[in-house]
Amino acid sequence: MARPRVYKVFSDLWGNRQRSLLVLASIVVGLFAIGVVGTIYVVSPQDMQVSYAATNPANLTILATSFDRCLVEHIGGMPGVRQTEGVRAFSTRLEANPGKWVAIDLKAFKDPGQMGINRLRLVSGVWPPGEREIVLDQYKLEEANAQLGDLVTLELPSGKTRQLKLVGVVQDLSIGAEGNAGGFFNSSVQGYLSMDTLEWLEQSLPKTYNRLYVTLEGDTENPTTLESAAQAVREEVKKCNVEIISMVQRSSSEHPNLFLVQAILAVLVVIGLLVSFLSGFLIANTLQAIMNQQVQQIGILKTVGARRLQIAGIYLLLSLLFGVLAYLVALPLSFLVGFRIVDYLTVQINYVFYGPRMVLPVAALMAVIAVLLPQLAALLPVRQGTRISVQEALSGYSQSHPPERSWVDRQISRLRNFSLLLVVSLRNTFRRKWRLLLTLVTLTLGGAVFIATFNVRVSMMDYIGNMIQYFLADVNITLDRSYHIDEISEKILEVPGASEVEGWMFARTELVLQDGSIGEGVSLLAPPAASPLIEPIMVKGRWIVPGDRNAVVLSEMFLERFPDLSAGDTIRLRVNGDETDWVVVGFFQMGGKVSGYSAYTSYEYLSELLHQTGRAMAYRVVSQQADMTLEQQNTLGREIETSLGQSGIRVVDISAGQSMTEKASDGFTILTAILLFLALLTALVGSIGLAGTMSLNVMERTREIGILRAIGATDIALMRMVLVEGALIGMISWIMASILAFPISEIMSDSISLALFGGPANFGFTPTGFVVWLGVVVVLSILASIIPARSATRLTI
Repeated sequence: MARPRVYKVFSDLWGNRQRSLLVLASIVVGLFAIGVVGTIYVVSPQDMQVSYAATNPANLTILATSFDRCLVEHIGGMPGVRQTEGVRAFSTRLEANPGKWVAIDLKAFKDPGQMGINRLRLVSGVWPPGEREIVLDQYKLEEANAQLGDLVTLELPSGKTRQLKLVGVVQDLSIGAEGNAGGFFNSSVQGYLSMDTLEWLEQSLPKTYNRLYVTLEGDTENPTTLESAAQAVREEVKKCNVEIISMVQRSSSEHPNLFLVQAILAVLVVIGLLVSFLSGFLIANTLQAIMNQQVQQIGILKTVGARRLQIAGIYLLLSLLFGVLAYLVALPLSFLVGFRIVDYLTVQINYVFYGPRMVLPVAALMAVIAVLLPQLAALLPVRQGTRISVQEALSGYSQSHPPERSWVDRQISRLRNFSLLLVVSLRNTFRRKWRLLLTLVTLTLGGAVFIATFNVRVSMMDYIGNMIQYFLADVNITLDRSYHIDEISEKILEVPGASEVEGWMFARTELVLQDGSIGEGVSLLAPPAASPLIEPIMVKGRWIVPGDRNAVVLSEMFLERFPDLSAGDTIRLRVNGDETDWVVVGFFQMGGKVSGYSAYTSYEYLSELLHQTGRAMAYRVVSQQADMTLEQQNTLGREIETSLGQSGIRVVDISAGQSMTEKASDGFTILTAILLFLALLTALVGSIGLAGTMSLNVMERTREIGILRAIGATDIALMRMVLVEGALIGMISWIMASILAFPISEIMSDSISLALFGGPANFGFTPTGFVVWLGVVVVLSILASIIPARSATRLTI
């Protein structure tokens, strides 16, 4: 019996190639989804951590007042310190186009070719730069509008310009490591120089540093190790009479964008499992149809003495063969697509992709699923099919009483004013109710995820849109030093279109922990207490009010880090080197991990604390025209800059209010692109399920189609009957998907928001997803029905 059984397996596999392709496609899609998700899940964090560690990242980054080489060498000789390096960092502006300036952060090294910490990866050109040469990072290179060999124009402190030759493009994996989370996406153009160029760029004290990079011995993943080393280094720097402005601690594998990758992976895993689940439905559906078509063959096998277990073995072997073939197709395909996505993310999330390779855990997981999933999906259909008696199998009729017609069948039979073919289409749609249910589940879940993707994007953009409520001014200006607010306001209001001006204070501060150690860096902003240019979203407590002295409002990140902190408590902040006590009056919602630790106080109090009463470096300008576009805001900003420049006032940075939202949403473009890719994958699963259902329905209705032909049904009429059936299934699934999309949207939005922001998102809704999926499901229904419809028209009486 071994050879005939094997022969039957291959006969079933090859004898009905259309059916076999449907089964293979069902398994391939599920394995493909697992393979792609698994490849991204394993390779992205692995390459991210390995490439980041390969740069020898700084465990401590110290921003301080000017210091010389002696301090660098002194700290390098401390116990537990492995390596130190001094860097001179400053910001200026780069002329991207005539009259259009963008901010650029520059770092200068004593010997760029011997960088030992935060090493750069050369992408093109040469490294290191020579005197009066510059190298740019690849991420914002397009914003700089520069190519290798171009002369890059930089603005000097005096207002003059200098041109440096662009000789190289690099990748700096440390971007964002010195500030709050999400700093990579909010960063300016990054440039790198030799310190020999600094004097030419009018930098004061060109032979000194203001950044100190420190790497440590021992377990740099242990927060306690980092904290104790940071305290020791801090005390030693103080002894050298150097003032520390801020200090950032980071482990050697903590890539600045790891939080975004974790959010992406969380969504990938959920959708990958969902696609595999849907694939299992498709396999069960198709194998059930195979067993129904093989009833007479089962009867013949039982007649010649085949036992039930032997018959079950034939069909389980067939399902195993399907799984093996699908594995051979899905494995290379999933690796190809998975590595393409990983490579795409390298620039978007800033890490190095080390090339395609065999990912054994993913390959093993796919192999296990390829073996088990078809077997598990086949168990119930095979069990039911092999239980049939010989008499039932050979006659094609069950000895049991036929089941009563359902309510749907009775309602369809009462239709009198509709064409016969339409009634037949409706009846056939609901005839195989189990198969219809599986098809609807597949299409519904696929459609719900597809629609939810659009809603999730709206939820995320709404969350980001909340950030604009903290930047309601049309133009944001930062000057090279503090000026009297009345003086600057008078000059700005002379510009046509400018209506209101506010002076703001800001300070880089650090949190002082209860044990006296220095904790996280905090961005402290201080608008006037009654400023109309900020509309905070309060989580707890209240906002700053006129008359507040040492009151402070903290971002929601503090609640995640210090859950016991509440309004009325006192915290200690180190502001410009001096420790002061502050009363927490409330907590606001901003950007979570994207914006990091931030706080607001009143301008009146902070300016007094910093001895800058009536003066400011930062200004917020409101135009006379409401609802200005981004281009109009940029135009107003250029006019204000020109006016201030004519008065000898140097603008360090100027930006449109709406540009804040654009910068904050950069990271979500990546997430949305991956979500859409997986949504299309679920749509593909649904289309295969519908195509399989329609094909199986036509295969099972050859007698019915023969009778319809006998009474005069034309090819067009038969094709229309099948197309109507497919369209009806598609429309039912669309209605169900539209309902299910609401809870799925909320679950997906909350999971991503928790990973990115540390809190749930507000539910977002857009009709776009519903409309697009309606169009997609109509097209899928037609395409999935065309081949079965043509098969029906080719059947003779």
